[in-house]
Amino acid sequence: MRITSILLPTLVLFSTSIAAQYNDKGTVHLAIGGAITAYATEYDQTITFLGFPIRTTSEGGAATTTVPIEFHYGFAKVFSLGLYVEPGRYIDSVDTKENTVMLIGLQPRFYLVNKDRFAWMAGLQLGSTRLTIDDVAAAGAPRSEFRGAHFGLSTGVGFLFSDLIGIQVHLRYLANTLPLTDYELNGNAVALDLVDAELRARGVGLQASLNFRF
Repeated sequence: MRITSILLPTLVLFSTSIAAQYNDKGTVHLAIGGAITAYATEYDQTITFLGFPIRTTSEGGAATTTVPIEFHYGFAKVFSLGLYVEPGRYIDSVDTKENTVMLIGLQPRFYLVNKDRFAWMAGLQLGSTRLTIDDVAAAGAPRSEFRGAHFGLSTGVGFLFSDLIGIQVHLRYLANTLPLTDYELNGNAVALDLVDAELRARGVGLQASLNFRF
């Protein structure tokens, strides 16, 4: 009887631990890390002069280095929903400007493989982007601000070193559509009534994060 009373709690604890999964209903995930993304960009601008539209289009490349901060809550073993904030730097092809970027949005995530300390995940990113470009070296120190929507797809894996802490690595595709919303010269706002401009950026990136699970 004494042996049974000792073994029974041990077996219950053991069976519970092996049944645990990376994500489950009620699981909370917090993550912070770094990401780098390479973009192909297209800038489309139309200026109306004396009633005639003058359109110019240019293509180029850019990159971002960002710090993704994520909060996820598990609604089921195969699904969690998260919020993310991702501040960082936008580097254009010549890297002569002081540029900042901020992404914020919702992140549905699906767990294709959900083991004790390993998961293979796929997710979406649905949110908004704010990009500020400060050309401090140019005459008049022009400052441009773009705001718009982004859409992302990702797939990645997560590894837990313990029940609390682990790492995640994700491959991401991100598409941004960013109309020009504000423009300044010498610190003064310039009206955009006759200007219609939009920056489109599509890119692939890699994200690595430290993950905490509760």
